[in-house]
Amino acid sequence: MKKPINLSEMEWQIMQFLWEKGVKSVKEVWQTLYPEKEKAYTTVQTYLDRMAEKKLLEKQKIGLVNFYFPLIDKQTLRKQATETLVSKAFNGSFLNLAAFLVDSQTLSEDDLDKIQELISRKEDG
Repeated sequence: MKKPINLSEMEWQIMQFLWEKGVKSVKEVWQTLYPEKEKAYTTVQTYLDRMAEKKLLEKQKIGLVNFYFPLIDKQTLRKQATETLVSKAFNGSFLNLAAFLVDSQTLSEDDLDKIQELISRKEDG
């Protein structure tokens, strides 16, 4: 089995941004995600470079500017993160995850209705 990819909170933020916006420079990522300069420009640049080294992002240099875009799609990364969570926290059981979510009272009635709709559609084929 492939080694799971563990992303930090900042890496998730960067991936979400690039999935939504496409190819962006360090400056564009930094200015959009950290408009109040909560992170230094060089910190964002380091994260992007490390994510490229991990093969999460592709780095292209155009002139003097580095541009980045995702190499892994959102669905694949979410699936892997969910499987890792289930494996670690729920003994590998998606049923235990579902039971936890239902019993935790964090789901709204609307959420529960939509989940029931998804289950019904899956059962109907």
